[in-house]
Amino acid sequence: MIGGLFLSLSAFSLIFGDNYLFRLGAAILSGAVSAYICVMLAESYFYPLILGLVSGEKQLSTAEILRAAAVVIGVLLLFCKAYTGGKTGGRIIITVLLALSAAVMALGAAGGTIPAVIRNLAAQFRVAALSSADKSDLWYWLKAGTVLAGAVIALLYTRHYSFSGKGLKKGSSGSFAGNILIGFTFGAITAAVFLTAANILVNHIAELIGTIQSLIK
Repeated sequence: MIGGLFLSLSAFSLIFGDNYLFRLGAAILSGAVSAYICVMLAESYFYPLILGLVSGEKQLSTAEILRAAAVVIGVLLLFCKAYTGGKTGGRIIITVLLALSAAVMALGAAGGTIPAVIRNLAAQFRVAALSSADKSDLWYWLKAGTVLAGAVIALLYTRHYSFSGKGLKKGSSGSFAGNILIGFTFGAITAAVFLTAANILVNHIAELIGTIQSLIK
């Protein structure tokens, strides 16, 4: 708990600018995550696989042999990049990993997140599917109208659509209404992230105080 509190305070120290505490906390967290992934892979995949091969209960297929060889080669190249002067192979592996990660994230967003958001937004404008309570609720129509107006202003602000047919002038930052909308949006996101982080910090402190009180008693 003390370690969690220290890491939380280290993360919050970023509000005072980049500093040693923040970099130390980030290094500890990234190292802990990397170590956890390595242990999980060893316990959940490699150890059962090796145990099965030794006992004769499992036989590797050609695809599994190629997969294991690719993993071993990738690990060796990454070690060479980190601890020797050979950088090329490690850079290739990192590039492949980043490309695969980006592809997985894009596939997940296209297959799950984006369609869900579109369905939720579109559902507000399907009058036939609305309940009688929603149809007569003024607040519901105000929310739906705000979403529609925000989408139109955002499209005009980013110049995806322009009534004049002219592009954004050099040095221009978009329309006045667009600036207000984008500023309000980013402000709301920042406030939500800050409140969430503050809640986590308060929970850490409360647990630490509770533990100290129980030890004193």
